[in-house]
Amino acid sequence: MLESLTIKNYAIIEELTVQFSDGLNIITGETGAGKSIVVDALDLVLGGRTSTDMIRSGASVMSVTGIFTLESGMAEGEFPIETEEGVLILRREVRSDGTSRSFVNDHPVTLRSLKDIGDILVDLHGQHEHQSLLTVSEHIRFLEGFGKHSDLSHELADLYKAYTGTLNEIETLRNDKELKKRDRELHLFQIREIEEANISPEEDKELDQEIQKLARASDLKSLGVQAFQELSEAEDSIREKVGTLAGRVEDFLRFDEDLALFLEQIEGIASEVDELADKFRQYGEKIDDDSATLDELENRLGLIEKMKNKYGPQLVDLFNYYEKIKAETAEVESSELKLLELEDKVKGLKNSLIEHSSILSHKHREAAPLLSGVVEAHLAELGMPGAHLVVDIRPLESGCEIEDGGRFIKVDKNGMDRVEFLFSANPGEPPRPLTKVASGGEVSRVMLSLKLALGEIDSVPTMVFDEVDSGVSGRVAEAMGKKLLKLSELRQVLVITHLPQIAVMAKRHFSARKQVESGRTSTKMVELDEAMRRQELAALLSGEKLTDTALAHAEEMMKLHNNDNKI
Repeated sequence: MLESLTIKNYAIIEELTVQFSDGLNIITGETGAGKSIVVDALDLVLGGRTSTDMIRSGASVMSVTGIFTLESGMAEGEFPIETEEGVLILRREVRSDGTSRSFVNDHPVTLRSLKDIGDILVDLHGQHEHQSLLTVSEHIRFLEGFGKHSDLSHELADLYKAYTGTLNEIETLRNDKELKKRDRELHLFQIREIEEANISPEEDKELDQEIQKLARASDLKSLGVQAFQELSEAEDSIREKVGTLAGRVEDFLRFDEDLALFLEQIEGIASEVDELADKFRQYGEKIDDDSATLDELENRLGLIEKMKNKYGPQLVDLFNYYEKIKAETAEVESSELKLLELEDKVKGLKNSLIEHSSILSHKHREAAPLLSGVVEAHLAELGMPGAHLVVDIRPLESGCEIEDGGRFIKVDKNGMDRVEFLFSANPGEPPRPLTKVASGGEVSRVMLSLKLALGEIDSVPTMVFDEVDSGVSGRVAEAMGKKLLKLSELRQVLVITHLPQIAVMAKRHFSARKQVESGRTSTKMVELDEAMRRQELAALLSGEKLTDTALAHAEEMMKLHNNDNKI
C-alpha cells in the first residue's frame, strides 16, 4: 500500500508530505485548493505523463517520492529490482529543460519500468477517466480487465503489429521488385555488353600509347638504326673514338702507372657504348610499322571510347556502374527468395492471429454476461435497481481483412470483436449506447460499478478515485460511500470528494488548504481530528458559512457512521 507521498515544487505545492493509512483515505477541500494536484503528482511518480509547466514558478526541478509497502502475497519477482524489507521507494524528477529521471529504491530505471511497477501497485481513476466510458474503443479494456484477458490481449496486439508489419514489408518488396524488374532486361544487356568488351582498368591509356607509337613507327625505326650507327658502326663513331682514346692511354701507361685507373674507366665506357648500341639495334628491329595493327588498335580504342561515352565518362565510372547493375540484378533474384520467406512468415502470423483472436473472442463472450451481472448488482445498490448494462459484442466493421477457411474476418490490434456498453437506466427501456443515453451522474455510477467489479478480482493493493462522485448527491452519494468503504476492507482506497456522505466514511481524512507565505501561495494537507472533521463535513454541507444546523447535521452523520461500524 501507499505509505506516504512527498511532493516538491509541483504546481502550487512547494513541499508536502502526506502519510496515508490502510482502509479508506479521504481528501476534501475547496475548489482550487490543490487536492487533485496530489493525485496528479501520484500519477507522475507512477510513470504518467507530465509537462514542465507543472514545475512551480521559480524552481528548476520538481520531484515526487512515493513509499510503498508490499503485502505478503505480492511476489518480489514481479519487480525489476530487489525490494528492501518489502519496501519500494519510487521517485521521479522532472527538470525545466524537459529531462526526466526515474528511480526505484534509488536505482535509476526507465520510465517504462516505473510505469510497469506503478500498474502493479496502484489503480488510479483520475478526473477525466469518465471520458473513457464515453469512448467506445475503451470499453473492451474494461471487459478484458474483468476477464483477466490483458496478457492475451497484449500478445494479440504484438501479433497484429508483426502481421501488418510483414504485410507492409511484402508490399514494399513487391513494389521495389517490380520497379527493378522493369530495368532487369536492360541491365542484363548492359552486363553482357560490358563483359564481352573485356576492358581492363587502364586499357584506354595503354592503347593510346601504343597507337602513338605505331603512328611514328618509321621515325622510331630510323632513330634506332641511326643511333646504332653513330654509336658503333659508322666511320668516326663514338665506339671508335673511345677505342682510339684507350690506345693512346695504354701507350703512356709505361710512363705513369696512375693512368691505369683512367684506362679502366675508358674500357667501361666502351663496354657501355657497345651495350647501348646493341639495344638501339634491337629497338629498331622490333618496331612494327604494320598499318593493319594500327587499324586494329584504333578500332579497339574507339570501342572503349564508345563504352566510356555510354557508361563513363571514365573507365572507373564504367566499372562502378557494372558492379551496381550486377548487384541490382542479383538483388531481384534474391528478393524472390526473400518474398517466399516473408509469405511463409505471414501465413504463420495469420494463423496465430486468427487463433488468438478466436480464443480472445470466446473469452470476451464468457466474461460479458458476468461483468453485466456484477455491474448491475452494484448499480442496484447505488440507487438504480432497474438499470441494465449490456456488453454488446459484434464483429468488427473495419480493420485488416483476413481469409479464414473460406470466410473473411476483420481484425485489429484488439482482435475480431467490437465491444460496446449498452445502457438502460429504467425497466422497460431497451439498452442503447451508453455514450448517448447516460447522464453525468449515471456515468459516475456505472464507472464506480465497473471499478468495483474490477477491484473485487484485481490484486492491485491501492485504488485511487478522483471525484468519482461527479453528478450524484443524497442517497446515491451515501451508497457510493458505503461501496467505497466496503472496497477499502479489501485494499487501500484513496478518494477525493466534495460530498459529505462519502467523506464521513473516511478512516483517515485530509483537507487540502491554500496558504500564503511571503507573498507566495502554496498548498498544505491537514489531517483532521474528530472536531476538525465535524467542521469540514459541515462546510461541505453548507458552504463557506458554517451554520449550527450544518454542524448538527455533520455531528449526526458522524454518529450514524460510527454506530454502523460498531454493529
